[in-house]
Amino acid sequence: MEPAELEQLNKLLQALRGGDADALDGIYFRISGRMFALARGIVKNAADAEDVVSDSFVKLAGGIRGYRPGTNGYAFVMRIVRNCAFDYLRRRKRRAEEDIDAFFHLTDERYDPARIERAAALEAAVRTLTPDERRLIYYRYYLDFTVREIAKETGISKSAVQRQTASAEEKLRILLSEGQKGE
Repeated sequence: MEPAELEQLNKLLQALRGGDADALDGIYFRISGRMFALARGIVKNAADAEDVVSDSFVKLAGGIRGYRPGTNGYAFVMRIVRNCAFDYLRRRKRRAEEDIDAFFHLTDERYDPARIERAAALEAAVRTLTPDERRLIYYRYYLDFTVREIAKETGISKSAVQRQTASAEEKLRILLSEGQKGE
């Protein structure tokens, strides 16, 4: 998520926290597609994912006091979506594993064939990483988690998160640069 988009989202979350119910519309407009992609990646079904996104907005509106201004609002919202999706699966007595590979298929209204090719190359490179490396890349670049948030989520130290993320990024850089040389 671009810094300007993140700033707009944070302002909308602050407005919602201040009692502006119309801010939910702005949040929906900005990130509902990403929320749906995350939910669908977990529940594996479009209709169920729509239910999860609806539940997420209800939880977001009801739990907005948990949002701390100045923190990563995108990560806050996506954590709600993830939790709602797993709650949904528990209610349905289904079991699911977090398939991080599925989260790299993000919908984007700005269709650009060159961008699609780059995304496909990135996805192929990401698949070569270990599951732990993919998880770090997922938290860092899809959920926009900070190193501190990743450390808290994974239970490993901040320095280990930094080292392992840098190593995974370097692997990706090498794979992607080799792919460009081969063209």
